[in-house]
Amino acid sequence: MTMVHDLMTEPILSWRDHQRNRKRTTLPGILAQLAAGTLEDFPKVRTHQFHPWVMFLTQLAILALHKRGETDPRLDEAGWRERLLALTEGAHEPWTLVVEDLSKPAFMQPPVPEGSVGEWSWIDHPDDRDVLVTAKQHDVKTGKVAGSDLEAWICALVSLQTMQGFPGRGYYGVSRMKGGYGNRPRVGVDPGHGLGNRFLRDVKVGLECWSGLVERGFSDGGVSLTWLVPWQGDTSLDLRALSPHYIEVCQRLRITPAPGGIVCRYSTSQTRRCIEAVENGDVGDLWTPIEREGGALTVGPSGFGYKLLSELLFGEGYAPAVAQQLRPEDVEAAQLVFWAMPRGQGKTEGLHERGIPMPLKVRKLLGEPQARARLGQRSTEAVQDAVKMRQKVLYPAMKCLGLAPADEFDDRVDEIFFAALYEGLDLSSDEARLSWARRLRDLARAELEVAIQRAPLGEARHYKAISSAEGMFRGCLNKNFPDLEEVNANG
Repeated sequence: MTMVHDLMTEPILSWRDHQRNRKRTTLPGILAQLAAGTLEDFPKVRTHQFHPWVMFLTQLAILALHKRGETDPRLDEAGWRERLLALTEGAHEPWTLVVEDLSKPAFMQPPVPEGSVGEWSWIDHPDDRDVLVTAKQHDVKTGKVAGSDLEAWICALVSLQTMQGFPGRGYYGVSRMKGGYGNRPRVGVDPGHGLGNRFLRDVKVGLECWSGLVERGFSDGGVSLTWLVPWQGDTSLDLRALSPHYIEVCQRLRITPAPGGIVCRYSTSQTRRCIEAVENGDVGDLWTPIEREGGALTVGPSGFGYKLLSELLFGEGYAPAVAQQLRPEDVEAAQLVFWAMPRGQGKTEGLHERGIPMPLKVRKLLGEPQARARLGQRSTEAVQDAVKMRQKVLYPAMKCLGLAPADEFDDRVDEIFFAALYEGLDLSSDEARLSWARRLRDLARAELEVAIQRAPLGEARHYKAISSAEGMFRGCLNKNFPDLEEVNANG
């Protein structure tokens, strides 16, 4: 049996240390460097693959440590190799990129019960089967990554198998998203001081929430690496058959030898591989907030704007992701990081990442139910006032110029929203709201001035249109924000 490119023993994976020195190591070596805090980044991992890759490594560490009844990830390469092999009962095939015996698993590739992939479709470039939808007319083009690049194949497999949605008939997505056109986000605390610290924190959190997931119905001794189980495409693994933090594969594929290198063969399935009964993505993912009445968070093309973040941070509509919940040991420099790659029908719709600082005074408020409710109320009112300023004040004024409402206003609000909210915590509710209204007024006025400069006005109606716009702005401001009118009137 031909078996090549064993991630347990072959140094295929690239990493860089804090001095930007580039090195290669095995999969257990990557875990060892992450846990030791010596790893700065992954130079060969593409931008959209970074978070899926780190999520995969984190889940892998949780599963391996739990199996041994351990909690400390700070192991050397040999220690991690021993623990990863324990997940596969000593077998190397599940960690090997190319395994010709189709009755055996390969890395992220389940066994093929029918024993042949000769009729399956195939591609010879790893980016042609990645989760990122690419096409000739897009900035990111297909077939650009060499088929001989083993590391690119590995990263593409992880990205596809753990993050894919519904790309077309016969191809089902992962269980950790709401519907086929949803997306699997990563929301969690970044404690600062390097990628290793975030890895250590998430591993700790994942191990601590293990028993709670068992109470939800997962099996303590269930399937943890789903590519170990043969799959003919017509069965789904039930929640009760799976381990907490299971790593799933959502498509049937195999990497096979080919003249001059390797190719990826793939086929359709009749059902989703994991937890077909749960359609809303609420399956205990470590990094996914859950909408209390709608299932897993799905991020749209606009990304993590202040309206969504306000709800995720302070509202009652979402249960926070486990990795998102602040802990007493989180230092002052810690921030919440939000990442997602929105999906549409047959396409991806951008890559969004944002970090929000969480000062100590904010954390204290979040830890007290009444204080949290007050903070949530302030945040909600701030969002409502921003929407009102745009729709009820700025938009009518811009209509006088023959222009549509400016998206730039929302962008400017987004830039200052959380800083202003935090600054207002030392003020009374009324004082904070008035201060915020003034800032919104100034932003809206600035946007109107820009609009006046760019408005396509003929000379005959130039001054009349500007006068109408400015008058409309003042009138709508006085009507919708009467406190500002009173302040203006009193000088």
